[in-house]
Amino acid sequence: KHLILACGHSARDVFELLKEHDVALAQKTFAMGVRIEHPQRDIDRAQYAPSAGHPALGAAPYKLVAHLPNGRSVFSFCMCPGGFIVPAMTDAAQSVVNGMSPSGRNSVFANSGIVTEIRQVDFAHLTGQYGALAGLRFQQQLEELAYAQVEDHQVAPGQRLADFVRGKASKSLPRCSYVPGVVPTEAHRWLPGFISDALRGGFAAFDRKMHGFVTNEALIVGVESRTSSPVRVPRDPDTLMHPQIRGLFPAGEGAGYAGGIISAAMDGERCAERVADYVK
Repeated sequence: KHLILACGHSARDVFELLKEHDVALAQKTFAMGVRIEHPQRDIDRAQYAPSAGHPALGAAPYKLVAHLPNGRSVFSFCMCPGGFIVPAMTDAAQSVVNGMSPSGRNSVFANSGIVTEIRQVDFAHLTGQYGALAGLRFQQQLEELAYAQVEDHQVAPGQRLADFVRGKASKSLPRCSYVPGVVPTEAHRWLPGFISDALRGGFAAFDRKMHGFVTNEALIVGVESRTSSPVRVPRDPDTLMHPQIRGLFPAGEGAGYAGGIISAAMDGERCAERVADYVK
């Protein structure tokens, strides 16, 4: 029997199963933060200036990164021009969001994940109890804390962007593409301090690069936690096979070897080639 273990965003049950059978796993760094949504017209104006609205241009995307004085980075992830925010939780007691763009990119909203790196030292306090799955537990805790702010399945916590940067509560929220709904919260109540601080620094840097980025017409929605896996399933660098289990080929984003759809597909192709060699 031969198995390609192609793990995606919801690979948690797979990890628990592997741990239960003493299959080697390893911690890795990952990233978490929020999803931010602007009116698409504001992004078009910031990117296209006087040409904004020209039918030949379409919905403007952006790609932003900020390197903070403390050594951390904040960056945009999975930017969706003319898109929608969608639910991505795998358990009823979690608040997790993601984004998508239809092929026409014709929504009046633009959204993107804005995240900061999560280092192993950030969840070291969980390693004694959870071992290689400590990062996974850290991720779950944030998702459950975000859910606790609303305690309504799929409804997400949100805050106006400028209010978040200034440390001010939002009494109301702008219109949002997230269909289940968003309720006003103070994001620092469901984000760890180091993530809140990093995001504030990142947003300020983004506003300097793209004037008007920080506005109360923009909204942050929580939580963007499934950017990449906090766990890596080990594999031999040559055979791409798990070092303990012959015929097991960990592949893709959830297994810790990709950072998006395209890279996951390429990694899967590499593993399929190694499977063919192994079968021969």
